[in-house]
Amino acid sequence: MKKTAFLSASLVAIALSGWLSTAHADSAEANCQVRKDGETKQGQSGPCTFSQRQGYIDLDLRNGETYSLAPGSQPNHFKDQKGNKVVRTQAGGDTQEFKWEGGKKVTVTFTATASSGGGGGGGGGGGIAVADMGRYCAGEASAKFHVSPRDITTQAARQTQGMWEVWGQYPAQPSPQVFICSFNAERKFLSVDKNP
Repeated sequence: MKKTAFLSASLVAIALSGWLSTAHADSAEANCQVRKDGETKQGQSGPCTFSQRQGYIDLDLRNGETYSLAPGSQPNHFKDQKGNKVVRTQAGGDTQEFKWEGGKKVTVTFTATASSGGGGGGGGGGGIAVADMGRYCAGEASAKFHVSPRDITTQAARQTQGMWEVWGQYPAQPSPQVFICSFNAERKFLSVDKNP
Protein backbone atom coordinates (compact mmCIF):
# COMPACT_ATOMS: atom_id res chain seq x y z
CA MET A 1 0.00 0.00 0.00
CA LYS A 2 2.82 2.42 0.86
CA LYS A 3 4.56 1.65 -2.44
CA THR A 4 1.37 2.43 -4.38
CA ALA A 5 0.87 5.75 -2.56
CA PHE A 6 4.53 6.70 -3.08
CA LEU A 7 4.35 5.75 -6.76
CA SER A 8 1.14 7.79 -7.22
CA ALA A 9 2.66 10.83 -5.50
CA SER A 10 5.80 10.52 -7.64
CA LEU A 11 3.80 10.34 -10.85
CA VAL A 12 1.78 13.42 -9.88
CA ALA A 13 4.99 15.36 -9.11
CA ILE A 14 6.52 14.35 -12.44
CA ALA A 15 3.35 15.30 -14.32
CA LEU A 16 3.17 18.70 -12.61
CA SER A 17 6.80 19.47 -13.36
CA GLY A 18 6.21 18.69 -17.02
CA TRP A 19 3.39 21.19 -17.55
CA LEU A 20 4.60 24.01 -15.31
CA SER A 21 7.23 26.45 -16.51
CA THR A 22 9.37 29.06 -14.80
CA ALA A 23 8.44 32.68 -15.48
CA HIS A 24 10.80 35.21 -17.05
CA ALA A 25 11.00 38.99 -17.23
CA ASP A 26 8.47 41.10 -19.12
CA SER A 27 9.79 44.45 -20.43
CA ALA A 28 8.26 47.50 -22.08
CA GLU A 29 9.50 50.82 -23.39
CA ALA A 30 8.06 53.78 -21.52
CA ASN A 31 8.54 57.40 -20.56
CA CYS A 32 9.59 57.95 -16.93
CA GLN A 33 9.21 61.20 -15.02
CA VAL A 34 10.99 61.66 -11.67
CA ARG A 35 9.74 64.36 -9.26
CA LYS A 36 9.98 65.23 -5.59
CA ASP A 37 6.83 65.98 -3.59
CA GLY A 38 5.60 69.50 -4.22
CA GLU A 39 7.53 70.06 -7.47
CA THR A 40 5.38 71.64 -10.14
CA LYS A 41 7.90 71.59 -12.98
CA GLN A 42 8.90 68.38 -14.69
CA GLY A 43 11.83 66.69 -13.01
CA GLN A 44 14.16 64.26 -14.72
CA SER A 45 12.20 62.64 -17.47
CA GLY A 46 12.66 60.79 -20.68
CA PRO A 47 12.69 57.34 -22.24
CA CYS A 48 13.07 54.37 -19.92
CA THR A 49 12.60 50.61 -19.81
CA PHE A 50 10.11 49.07 -17.38
CA SER A 51 10.77 45.41 -16.52
CA GLN A 52 8.60 43.23 -14.32
CA ARG A 53 9.52 39.71 -13.35
CA GLN A 54 7.74 37.74 -10.69
CA GLY A 55 6.94 40.70 -8.47
CA TYR A 56 10.26 42.49 -8.98
CA ILE A 57 10.34 45.72 -10.99
CA ASP A 58 13.27 47.51 -12.65
CA LEU A 59 13.09 51.03 -14.04
CA ASP A 60 16.09 51.83 -16.26
CA LEU A 61 16.26 55.50 -17.26
CA ARG A 62 18.30 56.51 -20.30
CA ASN A 63 20.23 58.99 -18.12
CA GLY A 64 21.82 55.99 -16.38
CA GLU A 65 19.70 56.04 -13.22
CA THR A 66 18.17 52.68 -12.25
CA TYR A 67 15.55 51.75 -9.67
CA SER A 68 15.29 48.09 -8.65
CA LEU A 69 12.18 47.33 -6.61
CA ALA A 70 11.73 44.10 -4.63
CA PRO A 71 8.29 42.98 -3.39
CA GLY A 72 7.44 44.14 0.13
CA SER A 73 5.16 42.73 2.79
CA GLN A 74 1.91 43.87 1.11
CA PRO A 75 0.67 44.07 -2.48
CA ASN A 76 2.02 47.16 -4.30
CA HIS A 77 4.65 47.74 -1.59
CA PHE A 78 8.33 47.45 -2.48
CA LYS A 79 11.83 48.22 -1.26
CA ASP A 80 14.37 49.77 -3.60
CA GLN A 81 18.01 48.74 -3.94
CA LYS A 82 18.92 51.07 -1.04
CA GLY A 83 16.24 49.63 1.28
CA ASN A 84 13.83 52.59 0.95
CA LYS A 85 10.09 51.88 1.09
CA VAL A 86 8.20 52.41 -2.17
CA VAL A 87 4.45 52.17 -2.82
CA ARG A 88 2.82 51.76 -6.22
CA THR A 89 0.03 54.34 -5.96
CA GLN A 90 -1.38 53.91 -9.46
CA ALA A 91 -1.50 50.95 -11.82
CA GLY A 92 -3.81 50.74 -14.75
CA GLY A 93 -4.38 52.13 -18.17
CA ASP A 94 -1.04 53.17 -19.60
CA THR A 95 0.43 54.59 -16.37
CA GLN A 96 2.02 53.33 -13.18
CA GLU A 97 3.15 55.59 -10.37
CA PHE A 98 5.65 54.77 -7.62
CA LYS A 99 6.09 56.93 -4.51
CA TRP A 100 9.13 56.74 -2.22
CA GLU A 101 8.97 57.23 1.54
CA GLY A 102 11.20 60.31 1.24
CA GLY A 103 8.87 62.08 -1.21
CA LYS A 104 10.30 61.05 -4.58
CA LYS A 105 7.75 60.00 -7.19
CA VAL A 106 8.30 58.19 -10.50
CA THR A 107 5.51 58.15 -13.06
CA VAL A 108 5.84 55.54 -15.81
CA THR A 109 3.79 56.12 -18.96
CA PHE A 110 3.89 53.26 -21.44
CA THR A 111 4.41 54.02 -25.10
CA ALA A 112 2.22 52.64 -27.88
CA THR A 113 5.02 50.24 -28.86
CA ALA A 114 5.17 48.54 -25.44
CA SER A 115 6.17 44.93 -26.00
CA SER A 116 4.13 43.46 -23.18
CA GLY A 117 0.76 44.18 -24.74
CA GLY A 118 -0.29 46.22 -21.72
CA GLY A 119 2.88 47.76 -20.42
CA GLY A 120 3.10 45.27 -17.59
CA GLY A 121 0.28 47.00 -15.75
CA GLY A 122 -2.67 44.89 -16.73
CA GLY A 123 -4.24 47.92 -18.32
CA GLY A 124 -3.41 49.48 -21.66
CA GLY A 125 -4.60 48.74 -25.13
CA GLY A 126 -5.56 45.14 -25.75
CA GLY A 127 -4.54 43.84 -22.33
CA ILE A 128 -1.75 41.45 -21.53
CA ALA A 129 -0.58 39.24 -24.37
CA VAL A 130 -1.65 35.63 -23.85
CA ALA A 131 1.99 34.49 -24.07
CA ASP A 132 2.88 36.90 -21.20
CA MET A 133 0.05 35.96 -18.81
CA GLY A 134 2.07 33.26 -17.04
CA ARG A 135 4.91 35.68 -16.30
CA TYR A 136 2.52 38.39 -15.16
CA CYS A 137 0.65 35.92 -12.94
CA ALA A 138 3.88 34.69 -11.34
CA GLY A 139 4.85 38.28 -10.55
CA GLU A 140 1.54 39.01 -8.88
CA ALA A 141 1.66 35.72 -6.92
CA SER A 142 5.20 36.45 -5.74
CA ALA A 143 4.16 39.84 -4.41
CA LYS A 144 0.89 38.70 -2.81
CA PHE A 145 2.05 35.45 -1.22
CA HIS A 146 5.62 36.59 -0.31
CA VAL A 147 7.23 33.70 -2.14
CA SER A 148 10.58 33.78 -3.87
CA PRO A 149 10.08 34.07 -7.63
CA ARG A 150 12.44 31.11 -8.15
CA ASP A 151 9.94 28.87 -6.35
CA ILE A 152 6.91 29.77 -8.49
CA THR A 153 5.86 27.80 -11.54
CA THR A 154 2.92 28.52 -13.83
CA GLN A 155 0.94 26.83 -16.57
CA ALA A 156 0.15 28.37 -19.94
CA ALA A 157 -2.91 30.63 -20.02
CA ARG A 158 -6.21 29.14 -21.10
CA GLN A 159 -9.58 30.63 -21.88
CA THR A 160 -12.62 29.44 -19.93
CA GLN A 161 -16.13 30.85 -20.41
CA GLY A 162 -14.77 33.99 -22.05
CA MET A 163 -12.32 34.70 -19.21
CA TRP A 164 -8.61 33.81 -19.05
CA GLU A 165 -6.91 31.89 -16.25
CA VAL A 166 -3.40 30.83 -15.33
CA TRP A 167 -2.77 28.11 -12.75
CA GLY A 168 0.43 27.98 -10.75
CA GLN A 169 2.02 26.62 -7.60
CA TYR A 170 4.78 27.17 -5.04
CA PRO A 171 6.22 24.94 -2.28
CA ALA A 172 4.33 24.84 1.02
CA GLN A 173 3.85 22.34 3.84
CA PRO A 174 2.48 19.67 3.81
CA SER A 175 1.97 19.92 0.04
CA PRO A 176 2.45 22.54 -2.72
CA GLN A 177 0.11 25.53 -2.65
CA VAL A 178 -1.84 25.94 -5.88
CA PHE A 179 -3.13 29.36 -6.99
CA ILE A 180 -5.04 30.78 -9.92
CA CYS A 181 -4.77 34.13 -11.68
CA SER A 182 -7.86 35.52 -13.37
CA PHE A 183 -7.94 37.84 -16.38
CA ASN A 184 -11.05 39.29 -17.99
CA ALA A 185 -12.09 38.79 -21.62
CA GLU A 186 -9.92 41.81 -22.61
CA ARG A 187 -6.94 40.03 -20.97
CA LYS A 188 -6.64 42.52 -18.11
CA PHE A 189 -5.47 41.13 -14.77
CA LEU A 190 -8.22 40.77 -12.14
CA SER A 191 -6.86 38.75 -9.21
CA VAL A 192 -4.63 35.99 -7.87
CA ASP A 193 -6.10 33.64 -5.29
CA LYS A 194 -5.08 30.46 -3.50
CA ASN A 195 -6.91 27.33 -4.55
CA PRO A 196 -7.83 25.47 -1.34
